[in-house]
Amino acid sequence: MIMPIEGSDPWITGFTAALFIFGFIMVLSSRVGATFGDEQSFMGYIIRQIIYTGLAWEFGVVFLSRWFDPWKEWFDKKKVQWFLVVAYTLVLLFVALRGVGDETGSRAWLEIAGMSLQPSEFGKVFLIVMMAAAGGAAGSKENKTTFLKLFAVPLTILLVSAYFVGVEQKDFGSLIITMGIGLVGLLVTTDPGLRKWQKWLVIVFVAIIIVILIGVYFTNLFTDTFRNFPLVSHIAPRIDNMKDPYIDPLNTGYQPANALYAMGDAGLFGRGLGGSVRKYGFLSQSESDYILAIVIEETGILGLGLITVGYGVLLWRFAKWACRATDSYDKILLTCSMAYFMLHFFINVGGVSTLIPMTGVPLLMISAGGSALISTGMVLGIAQNRIAHIRIQTGDYVPNSTHRFMKKLRRQARKQK
Repeated sequence: MIMPIEGSDPWITGFTAALFIFGFIMVLSSRVGATFGDEQSFMGYIIRQIIYTGLAWEFGVVFLSRWFDPWKEWFDKKKVQWFLVVAYTLVLLFVALRGVGDETGSRAWLEIAGMSLQPSEFGKVFLIVMMAAAGGAAGSKENKTTFLKLFAVPLTILLVSAYFVGVEQKDFGSLIITMGIGLVGLLVTTDPGLRKWQKWLVIVFVAIIIVILIGVYFTNLFTDTFRNFPLVSHIAPRIDNMKDPYIDPLNTGYQPANALYAMGDAGLFGRGLGGSVRKYGFLSQSESDYILAIVIEETGILGLGLITVGYGVLLWRFAKWACRATDSYDKILLTCSMAYFMLHFFINVGGVSTLIPMTGVPLLMISAGGSALISTGMVLGIAQNRIAHIRIQTGDYVPNSTHRFMKKLRRQARKQK
């Protein structure tokens, strides 16, 4: 199996494949700097990256797009949902007790068979599916359940993530994206009984944004406050470096300053593939959080433009099919998936360019990392499965496959007509 389910969006498939290939090339180019002179280590890294990319494509993009249907029915059961919530909580607890970290102070990984996995990345996928299940039930005419009871599972995931991802792991970038997905799912849900809650969510969200803008960009309120609290003390220098990337270029501002140097030297076409200077010891996370700086240094503004176009196409297609969806489940799942990609893009690009404080969020499909790659493939595969449903239900696509789930889709389409 090398292609997603019949009826999936070819634009999403094509641009996903292009971004995967481009990301694989750039990760290997960036990794040359960290493994210079150590061919054995570099070859091992190539093998791991091939495995991660293969799993992301075959299991995520292809397998889940074809076989998510029976899993959806399983995930819709409340007992199964609560079992998964407990399992997710226990995994995050184990990470808090036995996990490993990096130089940023975030302890968010598990070492398994020589490979590092970050469970919170898969938690985002879990949240998207659970939010769609809750929102889909809210949109049904038979629903008479209260807001808190209806969204108990995704709200619990958000609370668990707030403590373990935010407090224990100190991974505020991942936490912001998780909360953003939850907020989008709650606001997209269409149900008269939820309108009061949605109005309050909008009010609270706007108030938080205003406080952040004032505290970060117009005053020193956050930096002065954060320095006195161990949990968030590491954020204070990141805010300082955002305001002035060259305020401490030999210490906390070393990476932000070198990222800007790399992008400033690029020009329109860059130094050429493999021609980066800053990947040789100047950017310790050149293949992950700061890979965009290497991409621009080697491929110039053109490379950034190509990535932006790729993301733009994905967001456009998600938005199109979310608007075409007749089922609340599909509408919410595709909108949350769109938020997943959009938040990763803006937070990574904003952090690398020092437009916002750096939070250590990967640039999906471009940055290295097994967990981020595989979870990205899972989101894409699940979304493609639902897009195939929508295309057949709306008559946009007539299936020819003898696959049993395609037969099921045809029966559902005939019933709706």
